[in-house]
Amino acid sequence: MIDNGGLPRTPSFSPHARSMTTSARSSRAHRSPGSALLTLAAALLLGLAACQTDDAPPGADADPEMTGDAGAEVRPIAEPDSERIELVPSPQTAPDVPGASLRMDTPTAGQRFAEGEDVEVRLDLEGYDLGVPTPSGDERGLARAPDGQHVHLVLNDEPYDAIYDLSDPIVLEDLPAGTHVLRAFPGRDWHESVKLPGTLAQVTFVVGEGEMEFGQPQEWGPSLIYSRPQATYSGAAADSVLVDFVLSGVDLAPDGYTVELEVLDRVFDIERWAPYLLTNLPSGEITLRMALLDPEGNEVDAPFLPVERTIQVERDDEGNGELDENGS
Repeated sequence: MIDNGGLPRTPSFSPHARSMTTSARSSRAHRSPGSALLTLAAALLLGLAACQTDDAPPGADADPEMTGDAGAEVRPIAEPDSERIELVPSPQTAPDVPGASLRMDTPTAGQRFAEGEDVEVRLDLEGYDLGVPTPSGDERGLARAPDGQHVHLVLNDEPYDAIYDLSDPIVLEDLPAGTHVLRAFPGRDWHESVKLPGTLAQVTFVVGEGEMEFGQPQEWGPSLIYSRPQATYSGAAADSVLVDFVLSGVDLAPDGYTVELEVLDRVFDIERWAPYLLTNLPSGEITLRMALLDPEGNEVDAPFLPVERTIQVERDDEGNGELDENGS
């Protein structure tokens, strides 16, 4: 044993150990600068973790840029389009038409037609001019019929046809066999119905050999005929959309019969027979459902009730709001 006189001892390395150490050093000397930076970054992260206090949850003081949350956009949940829809009474009163009356001469009540036979409809209108503009129509901002005032002709629960000239009979072709109901009433050039006694004409008739399924509309009791809206609304015509119907054998009252209108997932109760306006309708196809409710809130069970319609709203185009010659 060699005594070095109390001097610090120099560690001895075996050739194998020295060789390993030299090899490791040589390996570090040849690493890329990027590898060195990664090693330094790892050391810094370990140091940061060690500096956290025991009562602080991990990431409590983290920089958003370090956590990846920087620039994340929190988007508010938008209300469904239907939540913005409103139904409001029309602010304007339609001009009076005293003395207006409408009668259906053919078909007659219970008349029977052979399958394939044309059905001629003859209407007699008094006290109301067709094919002329309605006074004050320009002030309403509603879709208007380009050919003026007209008669709404409704077959069963189908969308109405606008009739501008009654000098010749209207011919219904290729009606299917069965019981049919035809109803007619005058309309202004913005399609609002005339709501006066004697202006609703209606009749039940039969095509083919089958039995009549129900009687004349006057015998049904409370009922209604859907009128508006229908077809397509574009441009300015989509801003305010007319809701209109005609009553038969019933009046409306808050504690009596009412009309229920569903628009998408909104439900509106109508307690007065008057024109209404739908506003804030979204673009696209919109389905409406109209039902007549009794004083207990039950849907009235009458032929062709309730009624459903699908309309198209085009708010983004350049339409001028004028409708086609069918008034649809």
